[in-house]
Amino acid sequence: MKLLMITRKVDRQDHLAGFTYNWVKKIGESLNKSGGKLTVICLQKGDTKGLENTKIYSLNKNPGKNKLSSFFKFQKLAWQLVPRSDGVFCHMNPEYTIAVAPAAKFFRKKIVSWYVHQSVTLRLRILEKLANKILTTNRESFNLQSKKVQVVGHGIDTATFKPGTPESNPQLSLLSIGRISPSKDIESMIKAVDILKDRGQLVTLKIIGGPGLPGQQTYFDSLKKMIKAMNLEAQVEMTGAIAHQNIVPYLQSADIFVNLSKTGLDKAVLEAMACECLVITSSAAIKSTLPGNLIIKKDRPDLLAIKIDELNKMSLAGKAKLKTELREIVVKNHNLDNLVGKIIASFGV
Repeated sequence: MKLLMITRKVDRQDHLAGFTYNWVKKIGESLNKSGGKLTVICLQKGDTKGLENTKIYSLNKNPGKNKLSSFFKFQKLAWQLVPRSDGVFCHMNPEYTIAVAPAAKFFRKKIVSWYVHQSVTLRLRILEKLANKILTTNRESFNLQSKKVQVVGHGIDTATFKPGTPESNPQLSLLSIGRISPSKDIESMIKAVDILKDRGQLVTLKIIGGPGLPGQQTYFDSLKKMIKAMNLEAQVEMTGAIAHQNIVPYLQSADIFVNLSKTGLDKAVLEAMACECLVITSSAAIKSTLPGNLIIKKDRPDLLAIKIDELNKMSLAGKAKLKTELREIVVKNHNLDNLVGKIIASFGV
C-alpha cells in the first residue's frame, strides 16, 4: 500500500514536533516491509536523517507568512501525489483534511484524519464531514459525536521511553515538559513548590519547553520574573526548549511529572508514564486512562502541593507498583508499533 501523510513538521531535533519523526519512520518501515511506500507533505522540514526511504516534500512555510503561496504549492503537490497513493493520512490539524479533500474526493482516495483535542471548532466539523475515518487517542480527546471516530490510543515509542537506573536523590525532583503557554497553568506548579519549600521540603522543579507561539514570549518572561520575585531560583529552573529525542534522561531521573493542561490526552504524560515516572495531571481527557487519585484541578496550587506530598510519602513498594502499572498502561494501549498497525489497517486495503 502507498500512503500520503500530511503533517506540520518532520524534524527529529524539534522540541514539539520531534515525535512526528518517529511516526514517519515507523509507518514508512511498516509499509516498506510489505512492498508499500510512504510519502509525506509537511509545512516544515528539518533533520530527517534516517528517513532516506521516505520521500518528504516541504512547503518551507513559516507561521503567518506566505499563506497564499503555500496553499497553491500544497495544492500542486496534492494533485500530483494523491492519484499515486492508495489513501491520505492527515495528522492533527483539520486544515490538512480540508485542503487535501478536493484531490482526494476527485480521485476517490480514502482520507483518515488524526485529531486529539477537546475543542470543537467549525474546521473540526468540516473535517468530520470530509474524512472517511477519524482516529483519536480516547473518547475524551474528540468531543464531536460521529460514527467515523475510532479510538486507537496514542503512539509512544516504548522502546525509547523506558525506565532508567534508579538514583538516590535527597531532593524531590519535579518535572514538566511542553510548550510554555498560559493554558499550561505553570504558575500553580511554581506556587506549589513555594508551599512545599515553606514546609521544609527539599524540592526542585525543572520546566522544559519554550513559548509555543511568538506572542507567548511575554508569558515565558513573566514566569521567570515570578520565580525570581518568590526567591525560588534555587528550586525552579526553566531550561527552554530541548529536542524531543533528548528528553528521556530527564524523565528517567524525575520523581514526579506534573502536567496541568486542559487539552486532549497529552503525549508528554504518557511518555513520562512509559519511563515509570509518577504523574499528576489536570487533563479531563485522561480520566479513563489514569487512576483517579493522580488527577487534580487546575489553578489549585494548594491541592497540587498536597498531592505531590502524598505521592512522595508513599512506601517504596507502593511507588514501585504504581510506576509499573503506569508503564503497562502505555505499553498496552498507547504503543507506537501497535498504533502504526491500526493506522494502516484503517484504510482497509
